[in-house]
Amino acid sequence: MILLDGKSLSEKILSNLSFEMRNSKLEINLDIILVGDDPASLKYVELKQTKALKIGIGGQIHHLKQDVTTIDVLNLIDQLNQDTSVTAFMVQLPLPSQIDTDKVLLSINPKKDADGLNPLNLALLFQKNIDAIPSATSLGIIKLLEEYKIDLNGKKAVIIGRSPDVSLPLFAQLMAKNCTVTICHSYTKNMSQICREADILISAIGKPKFLGREYVKKDAVVVDVGYAIDPVTGKTSGDFDFDTIQDLVSYITPVPGGVGPMTVVSLLLNTVTIAKNSI
Repeated sequence: MILLDGKSLSEKILSNLSFEMRNSKLEINLDIILVGDDPASLKYVELKQTKALKIGIGGQIHHLKQDVTTIDVLNLIDQLNQDTSVTAFMVQLPLPSQIDTDKVLLSINPKKDADGLNPLNLALLFQKNIDAIPSATSLGIIKLLEEYKIDLNGKKAVIIGRSPDVSLPLFAQLMAKNCTVTICHSYTKNMSQICREADILISAIGKPKFLGREYVKKDAVVVDVGYAIDPVTGKTSGDFDFDTIQDLVSYITPVPGGVGPMTVVSLLLNTVTIAKNSI
């Protein structure tokens, strides 16, 4: 078993981005919209801004109150869409229940969409359009697989979960790598059997240790997008029961230290790409 070390790779990419920023003289600003005071969201936004500043990317956090309306968020997005000093921006998810997330994501200018979550960017991914901005999470996963030289050509890939921010863009990117891709969800019959046929098995369902040995075939590559903190022990875990499957797999992402760091660095990769595209 080999760990897919997203932490080390993300630091390597950050170093390369920092070098590129210094030599290109690019002036880049990444703004982040944060609604409410969800502890996890606060933590992620702080981490994203810290990493951005570390490599010379500026920007502002727009912290809105928990009870704001969809219109309030849309008005702010409209301002950022038109602000030429803002290279790219993102909206931290999840949003409070009163806000229409679909409307919010659709309103982001696709050419400023640092997180790659506007549906138009998803459509461009399926068309293999070079102007598409991929989801930061799906891009991070692809970068991680490429770093470890995992051959995707002709492989069977199974994604558990059907979220528009992870599963659908990842479906498009794996298809572009000539994988045969299946998406499973809560209504899928015989899911464990389907998963056991996967060469590449990816889960993004957010259910700690939900997936055990019955879902994994020998020598599969396992990518765990799930992340949860046990309120009693404080330990983190992913969707897969790591301890029970580690002897089965060929490669696996640790939680933490796998997909999470790659998502953050891919947000910055997207931002730099947007800046270069706008020149």
